[in-house]
Amino acid sequence: MNELFVRLPSVGELYYHHTYLFYDEPLIFSCVSKAMQYFFVLAVPSAPSSDETWLVVPISSGRLSKAEKNAIELRDLITNPETVIFLADRTGTEVSAITIEPSALTDKMLPEAGEYLDYRPVLELLPSPQAPVEQAVVEMRDVIEISLEKDDGHAHELPCLTVVNAIDNIQQLVYALAYKNGGIRGAIPQKIKEDCQLSITGMFAASVGIRLKSDELCDMYLETPLTATLKDLNQLFDAAADKVKLKAFLSEQNPRVAYRFRALLAALIHGKVGIKLNTASPNKNSYTKHYSTKELAKSFALIEAEIEEIVETQSFYGELVGVNVERNTFEFVTTGDEHIRGKMAASIRDSVFSIPQTAEVVVEMRIGQDTMTRTEKILYTLIDVKPIVPGQG
Repeated sequence: MNELFVRLPSVGELYYHHTYLFYDEPLIFSCVSKAMQYFFVLAVPSAPSSDETWLVVPISSGRLSKAEKNAIELRDLITNPETVIFLADRTGTEVSAITIEPSALTDKMLPEAGEYLDYRPVLELLPSPQAPVEQAVVEMRDVIEISLEKDDGHAHELPCLTVVNAIDNIQQLVYALAYKNGGIRGAIPQKIKEDCQLSITGMFAASVGIRLKSDELCDMYLETPLTATLKDLNQLFDAAADKVKLKAFLSEQNPRVAYRFRALLAALIHGKVGIKLNTASPNKNSYTKHYSTKELAKSFALIEAEIEEIVETQSFYGELVGVNVERNTFEFVTTGDEHIRGKMAASIRDSVFSIPQTAEVVVEMRIGQDTMTRTEKILYTLIDVKPIVPGQG
């Protein structure tokens, strides 16, 4: 073990771990016990009867790692502890400790708002000495490592947009996988975005290697809010080359998953890069998969075939405000003032419509591409119109 800091009552011996501020002696530092429990320590003004006083805060290895990368303010480490805060005093050789509530801390005892440890670079620019699963366990975060291989080779440079598009599509795919109850329409809930947000923590040597980690730490069951979704991501990559497995997997997912996965594959194929995926979670689950550009093209064809079959039907109430028989188009305004425009199904093209008309309409929805911008858009097909006559039930 390192040099002994103090023997804290009810806790035991604490040994210096990392020192962040030193002036004649350590003022801000971390310690570790023989049981490998970490503590964040801050020297504070002493009472006249004490020689030295510290705030000693038990801290998980994951939270300490985030603080050392400037992802958490110093003040927040103390005012929002994971468990308790000890106020420790040393008088001569005697050391005492009491617990103290965050609300009892004064400004003189706390760092200024906006201060960080500045201990490690924000990005891990060198290859990590730890495998992804070891990082996940120590930092209590899910880990995703992606290696992008230009022309299936080992070039260490890629166009910026190739990298940005790959990362963005992976994040959007993760959101879609997490939104289990979602459909073709509607925004991803903010809570899902917060729980499943990925952070870029560094790059590593492997063609162009990018390391992503969950923003949240794991709970006592060794799962973060992202862990279950990461398992689904692994299953999707595992099924991507098998038509039967892919169909079975997608049948249990939000329909957006297929579209988001297609977008990822399209971005990789456009950039002419293969991909290697390594994932790991704090519960020690890990996964590895590699796809060459040729294999990605095969998976793209499979997902395209599945997307052709994805159609949602939904009823809307409101007013039918436009029908163009020659162009075979319609426009409908819902009771929520949403404008829906699209094509009419062959089965109703010869119908006679009264415009404007209060009605319940049934539409089919699928996701396609805008012919001008090439961005995703919802394509609507009107398949039924049920007029609503005021006063009739």
